[in-house]
Amino acid sequence: MPPPSLPLHSQYPDVLDISWRANLRYDPRLGDDDDDEPPYGSYHGPRDAPPLRHVRIETPSWGPGGSQGRSSPSDTEQRPERHEKRSCRQFMTNLRQTAVKYFPLDLAWIPANWSWSKIKPVIRCSVMVFVSLVFMVLSPVEDVTGQATFLLLVSALFDPPADPFISVLERELIFALFVTIGWAWSAFGIFFAHLARHHTDYNVTLAEVLSGQYIEAGPTVICAVWVFLGVAFFLFIKAKKGPGPYAFPSVFGAITIDISFVTAVLFPYPYYTIGKVIVLPLVLHAGLCILASATIFPSTITAQYTSALARSLEPLEAAIREHRSIFKLSPSGSDFSATAKKISGLVTKAEGGLGPAAAALRLVKNDIVFGRFAPSDVGRMQEFGRRLIVRANGLGIFFTLIEPTRERFPVTPLPSKPSTPVMTPVMSRRQSFSHPGTPTIGPHSPDPRSDPDSVAWGRSPPPSRPETPSPAAGDTNERGRLRHRVGRSHNNASGSMSSLRLTISRHLHLRLRKPEHEEDSQNQRLHFSLLHLAHSLSVPHPTAMPANESAVAVFESQRYLALEATRLSHPDSPEATETFVVLLGESCEHLLDACADAVREARGWVAGVRSGWLESRKTAEQRRAERLGRMADVRYKVDSALGMFRKEYRHKVLDPYRSAFDLGHVGSPNPTAEPPPHRYLFHCYVYQYHLIQFASVVIEMIDAIMSLEENKKKPRLWGPFMPANLKKVFLNWGGTQYDTTTEMEGNDDEDPDAIPGMQTDWDEDLGQPSRRDPDALPPSTLFEHVMSWFHTILMGLTGGNMLFALKAGALTVLLCIPNFLKHTAHFAYEERFVWGIFMGQLTLARFRGDTTFALVARLLCTLFGGVTGMVIWYIAAQKGIGNAYGYTAAVAFCAPFFYYGRLYWPGPPMSNIIFFVTASLVLGFSWQNSHFAAIFHFYGWALAWRRFVLVTAGVTAAFIFSLLPPSTTLRKYQRTMLSTTTAELGSVYCSIVSFANTRGRHGVNRGEIVQALIAIRMKLRRSVMLKTNIIYEFSLRGKWPADRYQRILELQMQIAFLLSHLMSVVEHLDPAWSRAFLRRTRLLDADFQGDVLAVISMISTALRTGTPLPQVTPCPLIDRFMVYTHGLNVIRQEEDDDYGLPRTMTIDTLENEQYLSFAVGVTTAFGIILRLDKLMVAAKELVGEQYHIHGIGIPAEARAFMGNPSTEKVGHDS
Repeated sequence: MPPPSLPLHSQYPDVLDISWRANLRYDPRLGDDDDDEPPYGSYHGPRDAPPLRHVRIETPSWGPGGSQGRSSPSDTEQRPERHEKRSCRQFMTNLRQTAVKYFPLDLAWIPANWSWSKIKPVIRCSVMVFVSLVFMVLSPVEDVTGQATFLLLVSALFDPPADPFISVLERELIFALFVTIGWAWSAFGIFFAHLARHHTDYNVTLAEVLSGQYIEAGPTVICAVWVFLGVAFFLFIKAKKGPGPYAFPSVFGAITIDISFVTAVLFPYPYYTIGKVIVLPLVLHAGLCILASATIFPSTITAQYTSALARSLEPLEAAIREHRSIFKLSPSGSDFSATAKKISGLVTKAEGGLGPAAAALRLVKNDIVFGRFAPSDVGRMQEFGRRLIVRANGLGIFFTLIEPTRERFPVTPLPSKPSTPVMTPVMSRRQSFSHPGTPTIGPHSPDPRSDPDSVAWGRSPPPSRPETPSPAAGDTNERGRLRHRVGRSHNNASGSMSSLRLTISRHLHLRLRKPEHEEDSQNQRLHFSLLHLAHSLSVPHPTAMPANESAVAVFESQRYLALEATRLSHPDSPEATETFVVLLGESCEHLLDACADAVREARGWVAGVRSGWLESRKTAEQRRAERLGRMADVRYKVDSALGMFRKEYRHKVLDPYRSAFDLGHVGSPNPTAEPPPHRYLFHCYVYQYHLIQFASVVIEMIDAIMSLEENKKKPRLWGPFMPANLKKVFLNWGGTQYDTTTEMEGNDDEDPDAIPGMQTDWDEDLGQPSRRDPDALPPSTLFEHVMSWFHTILMGLTGGNMLFALKAGALTVLLCIPNFLKHTAHFAYEERFVWGIFMGQLTLARFRGDTTFALVARLLCTLFGGVTGMVIWYIAAQKGIGNAYGYTAAVAFCAPFFYYGRLYWPGPPMSNIIFFVTASLVLGFSWQNSHFAAIFHFYGWALAWRRFVLVTAGVTAAFIFSLLPPSTTLRKYQRTMLSTTTAELGSVYCSIVSFANTRGRHGVNRGEIVQALIAIRMKLRRSVMLKTNIIYEFSLRGKWPADRYQRILELQMQIAFLLSHLMSVVEHLDPAWSRAFLRRTRLLDADFQGDVLAVISMISTALRTGTPLPQVTPCPLIDRFMVYTHGLNVIRQEEDDDYGLPRTMTIDTLENEQYLSFAVGVTTAFGIILRLDKLMVAAKELVGEQYHIHGIGIPAEARAFMGNPSTEKVGHDS
């Protein structure tokens, strides 16, 4: 976007330009304040602070290195070079740093995981694989297990025992169960296939069987049907459960079915024991994993959980300490914004750390530990951690409300003529604070709020109620001027326009009442200024909007510009913000310090809860007393600081308002003594409220820890909880009703229309709404009820996971055709076509992007894994076939390095697994084929290239099959998921309003609302991981708008957090204050709520269907939200019912903690409505607009200005 064509001083004559082009030198002693104007005549900052300068500084570029703008001509003189002697150590350090910098691979993960706690699982897995190697090379074991002993080595790297004992035990039991089920399913299928066989012969030789001459059509078809159903069953479980204990077992269950049927179809008799060859090595592997995890450096799931929870509390503690430091910075400085972003990043990191803790929490109650505390007792700390993170997010909201870190409304440009003139009104720096951000209106001047279109276009709206200006303000206005701040270079067009937009929207105000011709001139100035702003933003930036896309959300943007000009801006915002930031920092410093120390102490307790369980009773008692003492100290510190904060310190932010309630102040003609706008106080109250809640949760957490320390004095053995209802254990595939912690963070194949862990029955609390079938009336007869039930079952088979499973089963049958045909069966079996079957069915994913990524990853990893395995094989075997000692030693030597990469390499899990599994398969098959004679006798190079060719065939078939219907894309998933979360956020919003309105009379379950919000946030976080493979969904139509989807996701996450804060606020409000809050925010106004719910429904429907949104919508809702001006008042003077609350504002009311909660609720509701407006704009940027009405929102006088003579004439005639 190019900068305005006119120079800055000609466009805005009141901006002080001290650029190097205008003044080569700038004396920093010069200020920009008038000599007769004191630097701090009002509340605008501390008296001892230096005067603030609002100037624009541009530094010239001198010479070839002047692009940085930091040198002068005198600095470019030649200086003598300094030669420093460097030691050998320094030279090696620089060499190592240079090598790391330019090395093509990132190896930072190697030292990052080099710790004893990370090495212990590597040692455990290496010992286990050594034992597996010994079993594999022994002939007696091979005689028992059969020809698939190589599966011991393959499964050892595919399924390592690196997790805690209870987790390994669960996974391996499911592993053994699933492969046994696969064998049983195969036996049943072989039995039914044998019933259809015409020729049975038990005396045939193996060579005759493998020739394929005994294949018959009937048994083959039955085998194909059983392959289809069995593979579909296991892959449905894999898709539904995602990564977790069911992933590896379901894969091997499907493999068991594949191998069993492609082999059994060759035999002229029922070959039931074929599954034994596969099941025995895998069950032996499961036993070795359980034994290794129980005996070699055993660990508990409780220790894993506490470690993950402690890691999530660490960035939280750092964030609280950063809060102390940010209040010592000036809000106008760049360090302030950087620190605010750092705080937000730390809180996000802490929330992300709860994912591993939640995954471990699922099995904590089943853990077997010896210690003082039960695993379930420690598991309750997870809830405190989650509540602390929500409160920390609430603290960060303060920085989204103040300048300069306030979030801006996404203003969309209005197309206008390039020659649009511009005039900037001269505004007063000292306006009355009684109506912040609103122009002072004369006796006959209209209220701009009555017609936002009029304000946006400079048209005079109908007259409204008069308001008398202060008589002393006229002289002040004569010296008014704009203070233009430019924070970026002119080389950055986008930054220049952002700064221009910020400056105009902040400083654009009408002057006081003047004669009639001057009032018209003022309206024209506002009209010209807003149109120039729209014009300056109308030239799209190359990276912001494609050239062939038209602007959207112009209607909402122009109305919001009117709000910015009349209601949401204030000329003294920088000075006032700095003053309140200083006051807020002084009021919160002690409590922040106490909370940070308490979080540190709680983190240390959680991290060390499993340590010292073998120490003596005396030592344990001594350590317990020390911990109790430290906990008591921090608890007292937080409690006393919180008490002083509630009683005294939090009132410091009221100092600028106290003079307004002084009797001697009433009627004062001095406008500088007026109190600041109420929004500054409300912003501070938001921070103080969340800090109070944060400290309260910290005290609860410390109390829970102290209770455990006092009541659990003796260690004992804690066993797993055995549920009485076994049906829930074995059949509850989706987890418990509200157990969101059991959901894994990286669920790749989930339903975009459902949110796991969320029950939505309670969203029928407003008039009992329910969904109807648009194609049929409710069933009225028994037959219709039965058919409706069958229809529900059939529609369940059309779900995403079921369709994927059926499609994968069909692909498996197609890939099995060479093994099922008489003329190709021998070749297919001899060349191990079953490898292609495995890769095909396991490569196919629910989304095309995942399948394409699997194609690329499996090909590359199979290639490099095959080369790695081949190199190790030839090192161990030399020129022959090797011996057991050399082979075992070579593989055992490589095992620790393999497992270190297998466990800690940060690449995609699929790539990691395929690489090491391919290497182990080449090693295992080469040993077996060279020492135990079989039909497939290839090893080394001959084995590796065949493996690569078959993998290529399988993954290519899966890729082609993924393009066939039913085909699902990650792009559509993202859009559907965002539609679902939008609708569910609307349901939660309605339930919170119902809770505030009917608390105590109707049961709206608070726990369900909170759990639903947690589930929505987890759903949104998981979608971030799912977007990774969208780049593999190639499209000839154009690139995927990733930034637009990301913006919608961010807005929904913000709304989810704000709804959590709103729920907390309404819980703390008394009934009278709650009614006043609902009245002020219009949350019980049917007209306003109709607009809000219509906006939510429109956004959800547009995202789901891709239908364009109307060009004119109820947005911006914030316009209607701010229709009445309350200021500091709780109840408007025009209201009939005051609910027993004071109509006249006093300082005691401002100090009331209920008023604090009331103010926080108002500000939070404002944030929710504002983000709904932003969500509408973001949705329009994604799906576009429709239903254009020419000239709507544009007065007749504006049409002439836009250069349309016909419309101009019509406008004047009308």
